[in-house]
Amino acid sequence: MKEFLTRTATAIFLAILAYSGIVYLPHIYFSVFLFIIVSVSVYEFVKLTEPETGSLILIYLNGLMVAAFFTFGIPELPFVIFINLFSIGIFFLIMIRKKDLLKSFVRDTGIHFLSIYYLFFPLYYLLRLREIGPNFLLFLIFVIAIGDSGAYFIGRAIGKHKIYPIASPNKSLEGIIAAVLTAGLSGWLSILIFPIKIDPLTAILTGALIGLISQISDPVESLFKRSAGKKDSGSILPGHGGFLDRIDSYIFCAPSLYFIISYIWKTI
Repeated sequence: MKEFLTRTATAIFLAILAYSGIVYLPHIYFSVFLFIIVSVSVYEFVKLTEPETGSLILIYLNGLMVAAFFTFGIPELPFVIFINLFSIGIFFLIMIRKKDLLKSFVRDTGIHFLSIYYLFFPLYYLLRLREIGPNFLLFLIFVIAIGDSGAYFIGRAIGKHKIYPIASPNKSLEGIIAAVLTAGLSGWLSILIFPIKIDPLTAILTGALIGLISQISDPVESLFKRSAGKKDSGSILPGHGGFLDRIDSYIFCAPSLYFIISYIWKTI
């Protein structure tokens, strides 16, 4: 009971914080707010994966370039990607002076690249969604929250067919079906609470798809935790683990919704 109350209190605090930031913060300050959240998640990711040779400062500098691109459109995307690759390459040429370090070279460079391309890039699509309109980002958060809740409660109640035993032992086929159905329903409910100019059927289908993608995004992050022998990415959020544990669903869902809006809804 105590754990449930702790989780609930933290969830309410995070919901209020997220809503306030999305609705009230000016564009530049919201970008800073997002950068802090992603940076903490990156720290947890690097701590989890434990590279033998690594530099958080280099990762954060490259992350700032990603933030600048999404916030101001500068520098151009090809240049951002090139600088990311070039700077990481130069860093390892300088740092690897002993043959022993070659053993972890591929793994360590992979951790640096993933910090940028698995975390900074996809999560900054949250800023893109907010630029289109705060309600689009609130739609995403609402759909994911309801879908995850549906998967959790239905999965615990009747889940029998485990589908991710290595990454997420508790995830079941029944839970995923529940996530898709409840996320679809919440898509329709969301446009009533946070008005968006789309028809109910589109909202339902989009919600269901986001619910499905969320159930894929979460176990991928869990693989990193399982490989490190950890249950959570951190302990900064009472009852919820780390920031990475809370935003893992958005890694795949934020870009997915943006592309759906751009190429299927065609509202931007």
